[in-house]
Amino acid sequence: MKIHFGTKKVQKMGRIALTEALLRNAGIQEGDSVDLYFDATTKAIIVERSPSAEAAEASIGAKRTKNKTKAP
Repeated sequence: MKIHFGTKKVQKMGRIALTEALLRNAGIQEGDSVDLYFDATTKAIIVERSPSAEAAEASIGAKRTKNKTKAP
């Protein structure tokens, strides 16, 4: 399912600024890595959060849980 988040112009150097709402819905934050794909059949550009970013977030979450369960 496609959800439209607005229309953007391509800037110099091929840049496109993504909206805060789009990034939030995709679970992408400043500093995260993303993977880029191109579907030649549909001419669609796909931006996905990198698995390494997800692994780093899971690791941080595990550390927080571990620290909460430690006895003083």
